[in-house]
Amino acid sequence: MRAVGAAVGIALIGAVIAGCSGATDQRAALTTTTAPRPVMPSPNTIGLCGGVTDADVVQAVGLAGVRRVSANPVSCAWQPAAGGDYAVTFHWFRGSSLEERRGQVTAGKPAAVQVAGQPGIEWQGAQSCEVAVAFGNSDFIDWSERASAQSCTGPERLAAATLTKAGQG
Repeated sequence: MRAVGAAVGIALIGAVIAGCSGATDQRAALTTTTAPRPVMPSPNTIGLCGGVTDADVVQAVGLAGVRRVSANPVSCAWQPAAGGDYAVTFHWFRGSSLEERRGQVTAGKPAAVQVAGQPGIEWQGAQSCEVAVAFGNSDFIDWSERASAQSCTGPERLAAATLTKAGQG
């Protein structure tokens, strides 16, 4: 009987050892590598209105009395307190190529720019400026200033602020 018990004990130890080594081999065989998925910015990444405040907009474009009049996760607009057309707008184009935007804007000839280290396109018209900048792998953000734009400094500053606050610049 003792011999049978010892044989069973040895068999169990052997099964445990074999089971452990087999599990390790199975885990190794199941481990696969995949290419990293592109990071898709989310509304939490960028923040409402590109993550900028009304004071940031006033400071960037130098227009006193500009106030936000519309806001949602992908589009915002500011206009002078006295009313009138929008003075500044922000748009987040999700799943749209920056190059697609190149042919859609008619406010001047497109020029390549770098904003906060990201590629972009800038259009300067007689009284407007628009700056579109790559955001993540498949999106772009767009800041525009109308009516009193003498340069594209304001939209460039706002785009840089958006990228920096979202960890992209």
